[in-house]
Amino acid sequence: MVSGRTIINAIIGAVVGIVLSFIPFSTVVGGAVAGFLEGPDDRDGAIVGALAGAITFVPIAAVAVLGIGFVGFGFGVAAAPAEGFAFVVLLILVGVLFAFVYTVGLSLLGGYLGAYLAREYPGKHARTRETFGGRRREPTPRSGTRPRERDAEGTDRHDSDRSTRNEPADEREDGDLDPSRWHETRDRERDE
Repeated sequence: MVSGRTIINAIIGAVVGIVLSFIPFSTVVGGAVAGFLEGPDDRDGAIVGALAGAITFVPIAAVAVLGIGFVGFGFGVAAAPAEGFAFVVLLILVGVLFAFVYTVGLSLLGGYLGAYLAREYPGKHARTRETFGGRRREPTPRSGTRPRERDAEGTDRHDSDRSTRNEPADEREDGDLDPSRWHETRDRERDE
């Protein structure tokens, strides 16, 4: 399901894609930015990347509509045959279809790659989301996995058994927390 935050991330990715449009494959970069902001889930990253591509495509579609209007007006004034007009419109539509597949498809790929990077670098992802005003969130469980079981205090049951880990329970500062365990900080802040 698409949330308001997903739309915001898609708009940010689309702006990046449009601003960098002078370089080839800028839509991949825009989709990657949107996917990175959206989070570590591949599916969510691909969705937000495709949305960023669709938003990036809006100016292209506007230029195409203006082009068809200009060509139509020109053919109407010159009293050219209708077959010529239909051929030119067909060429414009094929070009627009190619641009749509290029823009949305490569943005989708970028969104997938951005989500992959968010999963590989959870600390940077969390700091980036906080910078843009987002909240830290726990990644959605993958299919075939169970959600974590929590006890009455809201902590993971598996976290209560710290004897198997090489780290003390409460000696770490929040800044020293392992980036892959950011959800513990979030849970602690929520419970306070």
